[in-house]
Amino acid sequence: MKLLIARSNFFSYSETFIDQQIKQLNPFAVLYEGWQPTRFFSGGSLYPFPLSLLPVRGTLRNLFPATYQKIYTYFLKKYLQKNQIEAVLANYGPLGSNVMQACAETNIPFSVHFHGFDASEKKTIQAYGLLYKRMAQQAKAIIAVSQVMKRDIESVCGPLTNLHIVPYGVDLEKFQPAPEKKSSKEFRLISVGRFTAKKAPIASIQSFEILLNAFPEATFTMIGDGELWEAAKQYVQKHGLEKSVIFRGQQNPETILDALQQADAFIQHSVLTPSGDSEGTPNSILEASACALPIVSTKHAGIPEAVVNGETGILVDEHDVKAMGQALIRLAENVELREKMGQAARKHMLAHYELASQAQKLKSLL
Repeated sequence: MKLLIARSNFFSYSETFIDQQIKQLNPFAVLYEGWQPTRFFSGGSLYPFPLSLLPVRGTLRNLFPATYQKIYTYFLKKYLQKNQIEAVLANYGPLGSNVMQACAETNIPFSVHFHGFDASEKKTIQAYGLLYKRMAQQAKAIIAVSQVMKRDIESVCGPLTNLHIVPYGVDLEKFQPAPEKKSSKEFRLISVGRFTAKKAPIASIQSFEILLNAFPEATFTMIGDGELWEAAKQYVQKHGLEKSVIFRGQQNPETILDALQQADAFIQHSVLTPSGDSEGTPNSILEASACALPIVSTKHAGIPEAVVNGETGILVDEHDVKAMGQALIRLAENVELREKMGQAARKHMLAHYELASQAQKLKSLL
């Protein structure tokens, strides 16, 4: 199958799920750059000169958006026909709504993979809701990563027979428990992810503070960066937590794996933001589970499907910092419980989130 995959970014360390998708599906070509992607991973542009220049197309897009969309559709159609593309997979709803016309006019089947905010954020739904309805009728498949996301999409588009749930997969050969964990007296907590509103990093720190009152030797390693990174650092300094909370910033995959393998539990306080921004299913939770870590998180989006509450981790209501702190204390004081939950977490990944099997579901669907 001659498959074209479209995504908004050339690379984003928080979008490993798309990187995995590309690796597993081995497409003919990958387009990237915004919601109307024109650049190829292999080099070159959908456009001839001078449209290939960013300032030129940026000016056109900003001043004459409707005209620019027609230009975009024309050149995308031309490429699809010339290269005899047989299927298109668009990542994120807004991107899908921009490629659907070219696919429809060339009679090339296309699918749209939703990932999180694009199915729930108020501003995005307001801007693209009507296009989503058209897109859902024309697409061969609409792909969601959780039951909650399916509900969100159908709240906009109505009931859909072409909507499929395909959760993300995790590389269980790469992400696995350490052969030998370094011994430590203190309880080692870890989080991995962008410091952004829907991941509520300060709420995780506040939950850790509750743990710290009972276990003063505990440590909390936070990997990642983002718009709330400075605010989180300021909170830690203001509350005198510098010795206990370690900010590692953005790290490479090997460093992240090593940090997960040496931790005792994983935390993520995901929330629905006032703007409607939401997770899909956080990849970091899948990776931590694969490393046999018990998960402490919230009853948010696809998390209750990835984390079996009371078996592979402990889930609390969004914004309930106190309950999350108590969950951490429960794990810190019971080594046997966290080992049991960690082992169950890895088994859950093996049964439902193994990368190759999830990729095969996507391949079969396409």
